[in-house]
Amino acid sequence: MNSELWVLVKENIAVIAAGLSFITAVLSTTIAFITNIRHKDRDRFYQNAEENLYKLIEPMYFKMNNIKNIKDDHHKVESIRKFFNTYNPEKINVSKLGNRKLINRFIETHSAYSHYLIAFDDRSLKLLLRKIASLEYFLEKEYWKLFEAIYKDHNYFKKTVGMNYLFRFFYRISIFIESTFFAVSWIIVSLMILVVVDEYQVVTIWGEDLKEKLLILLLCLVFSLMMLYVSVIINLAIADDTKQKKTISDYLTLGITSLWKKGAVKIRERKKEKAIRIEERARAASIEENDETERR
Repeated sequence: MNSELWVLVKENIAVIAAGLSFITAVLSTTIAFITNIRHKDRDRFYQNAEENLYKLIEPMYFKMNNIKNIKDDHHKVESIRKFFNTYNPEKINVSKLGNRKLINRFIETHSAYSHYLIAFDDRSLKLLLRKIASLEYFLEKEYWKLFEAIYKDHNYFKKTVGMNYLFRFFYRISIFIESTFFAVSWIIVSLMILVVVDEYQVVTIWGEDLKEKLLILLLCLVFSLMMLYVSVIINLAIADDTKQKKTISDYLTLGITSLWKKGAVKIRERKKEKAIRIEERARAASIEENDETERR
């Protein structure tokens, strides 16, 4: 059978070679086409990202950050007025913000500002300040995302331009290992959750022996976390500033700071409301005393 197959291949070798050449040509053309499209899409993205960041997102973010730091409501409203005089939706291309959620937040904030100019009361002012805080948060988020996208390799090339190629290779590998084991750790945790959930289903997918499966996954998780922590320590010492990204500690600090600020704002609002209620009660008591004095 093998000899017959070999004879058949030898007789049709020209046809087979032509077929392989055709398949190779099609695959090469397809890969080149896809690669070309990806390069064009990436170049277009970087061009749009740079334009959005430099001309719109960055100045808007820093103006909004200045507004956030103003404590007095009167001066804050005046700064908001100047902000929307500069960034009026009728004067600028709002689509240049490049993010649908951010565009919606900007439109909502502008609507709240327009409503405040008409109503001009405490309720509309509170709504406006809430929308301003939300817009500032979304602008900050978008600002750093675009910054990371544009400058993600800036520090890497700056640090490795004169480095030996072997050190440069291991430099890249250390970052790759950290990213890989970070993803692997999350995948293992997800599998552990699925195994536990599956145990309580009527028809199980993963079979029996829950403890054995969890033990195997736990050992894999421990190994993955060990590799992750080792790579994190190495990168913190060597390659930390090349990532241009916030680290886990940065996000934890940001979360704690955000909770602290929200708590402080809530306490301040409650104190303000309490002071207003006391003032209203004192005013009502004063009016009652005056009425009684007039009756006498």
